Amino acid sequence: MKAATSPRSVRSPTRRKRQRAARSKQRPRSLTDRVYDLLRTDILSCVLAPGRDLSEAELADRFAVSKTPVREALAKLRSEGFVRTFPRRGYQVVPITIADMNDLFDVRAILEAGAAELACQRIGRAELENLERLADVSYEQDARPNLKVVVQTNREFHAAIARASGSERLSSLLQRSLDELERFFFLGAQLRDIGAETRDDHRAIVDILRAGDPAGARAVMIRHNEATRRGLFRSLATTVGLTAVSI
Repeated sequence: MKAATSPRSVRSPTRRKRQRAARSKQRPRSLTDRVYDLLRTDILSCVLAPGRDLSEAELADRFAVSKTPVREALAKLRSEGFVRTFPRRGYQVVPITIADMNDLFDVRAILEAGAAELACQRIGRAELENLERLADVSYEQDARPNLKVVVQTNREFHAAIARASGSERLSSLLQRSLDELERFFFLGAQLRDIGAETRDDHRAIVDILRAGDPAGARAVMIRHNEATRRGLFRSLATTVGLTAVSI
């Protein structure tokens, strides 16, 4: 006869997942992780410009660490497509091209149109109020600290709509798309005043989400994506001396 199993001795998969997540939160971040975060931020914000050559020694000195965490962080960034390597030369921040931009905006349009359509049916009052707050952020074009805030706020606005769709997979895909486009957003915000245009578009998106119009949400998101693409292309194409972007 089998002995009865105590309820305490059986842990559900959900409970085990919660315990693993809790342990992960308690685990201190490694030096490699911290260097990776700093490097990634500098690349996405164009502090380290597209096409910039990098060396392990330079970065180790910059972050006051040894070469090992720098090498490991660069390997991770290389796997994500932000850094490339050259034999006997070192590393380079991957340049960005107009072809890259068009591909990324095509993907973004598909993801965001679907996310907005789903969000119309699922978004709550608190989420709408948060989107209204994010839509009203303004910035001064020449103030770099404020520029970082507005790019981050723009990202959070679009990410919040993806979360409101209720699809974790869709939200994750869109976050990756926004990562890859962030360097373009920084360049574009430095080259032209996008404040009024962005506020107007974002307010229109919030209004349609509040109205619960899925077809309208899909349409307004596609229009917003295309307007951003066209404005960015015009700025990049007409800026004399811009070397960060190739055709």
